[in-house]
Amino acid sequence: MEKMEHMDPQRCDRIWQRVSPELDPYPEVRAACREPSREPGAGDIPERTGAAAVPAAPEIPAAPAESGCCLAGRAMGSIRLIQDFIEDELADRRAYLAYAACAPNVAARRLLRQLAGEEGSHARRLMGVYYLVTGCCYQPRLQGGRVERLPWREVLRTRYHAETCGGLRYAQAAEVTEDVCLREIWEELSAAEYRHARQLLSLLEQMVLA
Repeated sequence: MEKMEHMDPQRCDRIWQRVSPELDPYPEVRAACREPSREPGAGDIPERTGAAAVPAAPEIPAAPAESGCCLAGRAMGSIRLIQDFIEDELADRRAYLAYAACAPNVAARRLLRQLAGEEGSHARRLMGVYYLVTGCCYQPRLQGGRVERLPWREVLRTRYHAETCGGLRYAQAAEVTEDVCLREIWEELSAAEYRHARQLLSLLEQMVLA
């Protein structure tokens, strides 16, 4: 008889089923035959060791607990300043329109009307800012009366100082506000006011040399 390790278990089963079905010969061999083979790569996969750690995702800071990140909670402290700037821009617009009517030449009249239009644009922009911050429309104070009559050169002198002071006020407001968008608007308006001052100085130079 062949040695047990060289016997075919299935063939052995068939023989014993014919000879004596009630017997269970060589139970350890039959148990070994019933145990499933474990091939390399099958079954449990050992945990990898020495694998590179996955870097953690960077933590994203949460947005401020406000209704918005710009022109919202941080800008509420500038509401009175926004109102004042609106009224200043509207007053400058009225002054330029009045002085343009008595300008000595076409070039001066054209420049003052241009400045009046830009000051009105500034006021409308600020009223838009006011609405974004408060959710309400700003109602400008109606100011009547006539603009002070001045000699033409004195008109340019007073308007020059008004523009430079306006540019400084916008610049100072930009330095103290915590609202990023409002700071950008203040800086743009400051630059516009200083540009107006340079245009008035150029016109004054022409008048002085005339």
